[in-house]
Parts: sequence; structure tokens; C-alpha cells
Amino acid sequence: MKIKNNQIHPFALKCILSGIFLILSFGLQAQIDSKSGSFKIPAVVDTTGTPTAIPAENEAKPDLKLSRGGLQLDAQGKLKERPELKAPESLDFYMMKREDFADAGQKYTDMMNEREAKRTRDRTDKPAHQSDQDLGTFHSGAQQVKIMCRDYQFVDGDRVAVLVNDEVVVPSIWLTETWSSFYLPLKKGFNRISFKALNQGSSGPNTASFIVYDDAGNVISSNEWNLLTGVKANIMIVKEE
Repeated sequence: MKIKNNQIHPFALKCILSGIFLILSFGLQAQIDSKSGSFKIPAVVDTTGTPTAIPAENEAKPDLKLSRGGLQLDAQGKLKERPELKAPESLDFYMMKREDFADAGQKYTDMMNEREAKRTRDRTDKPAHQSDQDLGTFHSGAQQVKIMCRDYQFVDGDRVAVLVNDEVVVPSIWLTETWSSFYLPLKKGFNRISFKALNQGSSGPNTASFIVYDDAGNVISSNEWNLLTGVKANIMIVKEE
């Protein structure tokens, strides 16, 4: 079969072009591999295997407290339903403290009222306060006596002098809420001990309580006085042989 000049069968042309393309492709690939210095990365073999399920009891649990700030958490650290709020248990304690505070105020008020009552009692000038007071006669064989005295009412600066048979032996004693003490020797026979009010303080009569002990520590007399200025309270001790 003769082929006309400049005429090629279409199928043959496709085959020729395909062959030329393949030849050029192989040659180009070989050229790139030899000149570019490229390299191949080896495949990594997967050694982990198929994942295994972890039992629920072995699962890691969050490090959370089951209770935080009044909130309840479950084992996984999730918030549970908020509990109902209750009245604080410290309410009674708070009320008690508040009552104690109120009681303290009341106690202070009562104390001040009592002091004022004492001042009022002191201011009352009764007829008995205007004359000398006889506080009794006692017999003792002691060589000396110990006398203790103090202001048993409102402490307002009361002062007294002590006399024995009308002679001053203690010029002045300032009466306070604490006891003042002194010793007096006894003479044979009558020993009249007098407490003379030098003033009435700032709230009324001169007031005091006193105790007389013999030298063996026995109480001879225990009494009180309420005196206006210049008035005396007298106690007689007869010393026996």
C-alpha cells in the first residue's frame, strides 16, 4: 500500500506522538534525579497498634475536692445540683455576742446607778449623823489592838483623825475602798478610841467601816460610822489584868 505524500494516517500519528512523549518523559526524569540531588524519605512503620480501651476504674480523675466553696462536685469534678441554703449555724453565736454586748452596757448602767445611789445615801444628813456615836464598850487583856478601816460607800475623799482618850494619835487617814490599818497600844483601864470626821468628802456624810483585832487576831468589834464634819464615833476598850 502506498502512502501519499504529506498524508499520515491519524491512528499512526497518535501512536508516534505517544511513543515520543514516553521517551522524553523517561529521559527528563532521569535527568532531574541525577542533577537535583533529591532524596527519598523512607516510610515509617506504625508500631502503635490498635488502641486499647482503658477500664473506667483506671481512668485518670481530676484532682478536685468534692466540696469547694459550698459547691458539691461529683467524682469527675463536675458540679452537682446546688444544695438548698440553710441559715448559718453561727447565728446563735452572733446573737449571743450581741446579747453579751447589750448585757455589758446594762452592767455598766447598773454600776453607775449603784454609785449614784451610794452618793445619794451619803448626801442624806440624818439627825444621828449630827452627834457623836457610841459604838460600844469591850473588855480585853490585849497589850495592843489593830484597827482597819475603809470607805464602804462612794469613795469621795473622806478623811478622819484617830484619838485615844481625846489625844490625837493619828492626825489624818484618807479613807479609800481598800483597808488602812494601824496599831494602838492599850493602857490599863479605859481606852476610848475616837474616829473624828475631818470632812464629808464630796457626796455627803463621812462614811467608813472598821474592824478592831486584839493581839491574838481575835475580832473585838466590827462596825460602821456615818458622821458630819467634826462629829466623832467612839469605841471603849477596857484593858483588864
